[in-house]
Amino acid sequence: MLEIKSDKLFNATSSLIISIILFVIGIVFITFKGELYSQLVQIFILAILFSAMKQFVNFILGKNKDKNINFAKCFLNLLFCLTLSFFKNIPLSILPLIFGGYLLVNGLVKFINYIILVKNKTHGRLLELLSSLFYLILSIPMVLSPIKNLNQIIFLLGWYFILLGITYLGDFITFSIPKKWKNKLIRNFRVSLPAFIEAIIPFTVLSEINYLINEEDYENPFVFEDKEEVEKPDMEVLVHTSNHGFNRMGHVDLYYQGKVISYGNYDDSSVRFFDMIGDGVVFTTNRQKYIPFCIEHSKKTLFVFGLKLTEKQKKNIDKELDKLFSNLVEWVPPYVQAMNQNKNVELDQYNDYASVLYQNTGAKFYKFRSGRFQKYFVLGANCCRLADLIIGKSGIDLLKMNGIITPGTYYDYLNREFQKKNSIVVSRHIYNQKATDKKN
Repeated sequence: MLEIKSDKLFNATSSLIISIILFVIGIVFITFKGELYSQLVQIFILAILFSAMKQFVNFILGKNKDKNINFAKCFLNLLFCLTLSFFKNIPLSILPLIFGGYLLVNGLVKFINYIILVKNKTHGRLLELLSSLFYLILSIPMVLSPIKNLNQIIFLLGWYFILLGITYLGDFITFSIPKKWKNKLIRNFRVSLPAFIEAIIPFTVLSEINYLINEEDYENPFVFEDKEEVEKPDMEVLVHTSNHGFNRMGHVDLYYQGKVISYGNYDDSSVRFFDMIGDGVVFTTNRQKYIPFCIEHSKKTLFVFGLKLTEKQKKNIDKELDKLFSNLVEWVPPYVQAMNQNKNVELDQYNDYASVLYQNTGAKFYKFRSGRFQKYFVLGANCCRLADLIIGKSGIDLLKMNGIITPGTYYDYLNREFQKKNSIVVSRHIYNQKATDKKN
């Protein structure tokens, strides 16, 4: 187990500088709109042209052992510049198409959520449908007529940068104010990065950590250090990531009152649509067995954030958990079903995740009787949404700031909260096989 060291003064100053930069970008975008974007495209073309000229000079002087490499790079860059110069609508269309495509994906995700809510007969269906239609109607003109809507998109992006800047300014302000005031502030306003960016944050951090672990100066305390906890956390948030498949996008579990609580599509027989949809399954298990299992079996890295709760917050969370578990019915994985039928079974005959997890940790599994979590959807009723339902009772309500909430949303928020004074986040640890091996 390792702890990342932080410099809180540095992070506060960084938040202020980033906030100012975002404000300036936002104001410039709002003021100059499409004219600014056209100039940026021209600068981009000139930069590529300069690179092509440099590669041509290297080709003439023979600075590379393989002269053909410089010539090929020069030719491709010149071809790219000519294409952008003769077909000016192409670079002007890129940003609107990306923005429109992002809105379109959000609309489709919300429509899938609406269908799932209808099947589950869950409340909130109308709001989800209206949100879906709003995103779809907004995205279609941007995709079909990107240049025509360029000014509007630049204008919206300008306001987005300003709102994001306010969020970073809030991080700077809450660095030294009392916890009770800070918790109220974070519940009322927060703007996050786009979901597709936050989705890759855990994997990006993992890549950086693996690089640092492999460096010779591993003992440098700025990178890692063991740390004794000043305050014992009342709850932990476990953010998973790995180098493999969908695990790069991460997963979120909770540890509270002596047990890990996890939600996902753990019933393989119900999984469909590229593993994105399935029956929603909750399992509880032992922390001491679960973390080694995640590291050794699933080859994951876990970022574990400890939260210090007030008595009122703990009571609110207890009530939410009582409500949650009253809506659950026990479910057993295939391996347990086979054992209950008095069959001679071997574990290697059952390689589904639930069966393997049960064998290694003794986890207990449950399914929902009713409600929106009956069906798991990776971009809707997912692990983060269930975690947010519970953690929201402590004052951390991330769902309000983003329609699609990802493990990266949690990592980004909790990591920044840990770097502040008087924060609800009092500890941060990493569990990683490479780090453990190297340290041992």
